[in-house]
Amino acid sequence: MPLAKQSAATHTMADPARASAETESRVARAMRWEIVEHASGAVVYEAHDEVRHVYLVKKGRVRLVRPTVGGGRALVALIGAGETFGYRPDMAGQVGETAVASGNAEVWSILALQLPAFCEQDSAAAVAIIAGLNARVAQLRRRVLGFTAREVPSRLCDTLLGLADSHGEPCPHGGAVDLRSVTQQDLADLVGASRSFVSTLINQMKREGSLGSAGRVLCLRDLEALREAARREV
Repeated sequence: MPLAKQSAATHTMADPARASAETESRVARAMRWEIVEHASGAVVYEAHDEVRHVYLVKKGRVRLVRPTVGGGRALVALIGAGETFGYRPDMAGQVGETAVASGNAEVWSILALQLPAFCEQDSAAAVAIIAGLNARVAQLRRRVLGFTAREVPSRLCDTLLGLADSHGEPCPHGGAVDLRSVTQQDLADLVGASRSFVSTLINQMKREGSLGSAGRVLCLRDLEALREAARREV
């Protein structure tokens, strides 16, 4: 799905922070970045699209999902601000996953072929992109280690801690960290288990006091207990 088909919201320079953001946006556009503000649920690209852009999340989050045999979608990753996704040279443009805005999200993109020239022009931005790539690699490495060395309960605890690091918010309910817009099905997809098994584990952790909830918000109450459980290997 070409980004040119999508509409971007415009901003005014009403305050210094907004003015700074506008300046950054103008510079980015001059260097051939496209900037799109996606509404919640908007599709950045589909699994069958030929993806030739590297994408950078500036604000909000993007969900990467893959089609399932039953016609549904399974979560592959949650991409937060400062992280990159999209074009992968090993996939020849076919990434096999759909990118969807999780809440409102500002996403920048640039043709992968133009990225080296951009990095030569702006070393600071190049460092930011490399940091975003490193964050994705670390996320993938953590998952691989989880599948090879941990049982599902430990993988779940490690996944919760990883999500807390990258997407957690301060908890006003007496816990340590809140995870919003992360469902039990999302967690099941990420740890490679059934939703019912993950639900059972979450309820057990709630009884033990390491987790809690406020409505649909999952609260991480005892991070040290979760870390200890995550360290248990096969």
